[in-house]
Amino acid sequence: PVTSLAPPQRLRFSLGPEIAPEVEKAKRHLDSLAADLDFDCFRHAGVGGAWLPPEAVLQVALQVAFYRAHGSLCASCEPTSLRRLLPGATDLLRPPAPPCLALATAMDTPTPQRGGGGACPPNPAPLPTAQVLQGQGPERHLQGLRQAALAGGEPLPPLFTDPAYALANHFRLCTLQV
Repeated sequence: PVTSLAPPQRLRFSLGPEIAPEVEKAKRHLDSLAADLDFDCFRHAGVGGAWLPPEAVLQVALQVAFYRAHGSLCASCEPTSLRRLLPGATDLLRPPAPPCLALATAMDTPTPQRGGGGACPPNPAPLPTAQVLQGQGPERHLQGLRQAALAGGEPLPPLFTDPAYALANHFRLCTLQV
């Protein structure tokens, strides 16, 4: 809960004459980007609840949009906080590809199919999501293995040099902002 967190500590920086102009230039650039931003926030009464949270709807919509634009899904992730276990720790949730692909192709079908019971398929995501939130996800464990090998001067295990591993970890879609 937010109430149990300590208030943030203000940090003071002393900028020397060599860096101060660069910081000021970056500030002006950021201010110009913020001035050019259009932001619209809305709520839809038909979305939400424990079964289908709004962020899940948006993530699936992003997957479908990517599929429509490129004809395939891409490696995607949603960084999530593990603050219950360790303050500042994060891990990655990956959407389940087969259901996302099935939905994207179904939504791209020119003639929608009607009937068939109308029941939603079971959601395969809860178990992996629960494991990640408990600190048992594979992403950070693999990162730890990689870092341990590098720190110990050991060669990287073959998994980390496999092209499929590099492809699976090149996230073209990251829903951190969701």
